[in-house]
Amino acid sequence: MKLYGAAYPAPNPRRVRLYLAEKGLDVPYIDVDLRARAHKAPDFVSKSSLGQVPVLELDDGTVIAESVAICRYFEALHPAPPLFGTTPAEQATIEMWIRRIELQLMTPVSLYWVNAHPLTAPLSDF
Repeated sequence: MKLYGAAYPAPNPRRVRLYLAEKGLDVPYIDVDLRARAHKAPDFVSKSSLGQVPVLELDDGTVIAESVAICRYFEALHPAPPLFGTTPAEQATIEMWIRRIELQLMTPVSLYWVNAHPLTAPLSDF
């Protein structure tokens, strides 16, 4: 299995790396050069149709994109220590905060970052 990501500054791959560190898991990591637009290259887009990181490629060729989906995959494989809660109420509360952070905080920040920041505006698809 291989985890594709970007060490800096991409927050979603960082989320997965932090999760794996908390779980004590070591997964082979391939850094994707976002500045060189490696995430938009045809070979990478064949793994991640949106051309985004992170992407987890399993040994059987299955590809899982999106940081929370990747973390949930590892949670199912390695339930201890539980990082997504153990009771229905804990799991629902954690999911609520994940969604709030993604929709209310990360979306506006990422839209600015991708479209207006001098470092990333030239890389935008828009």
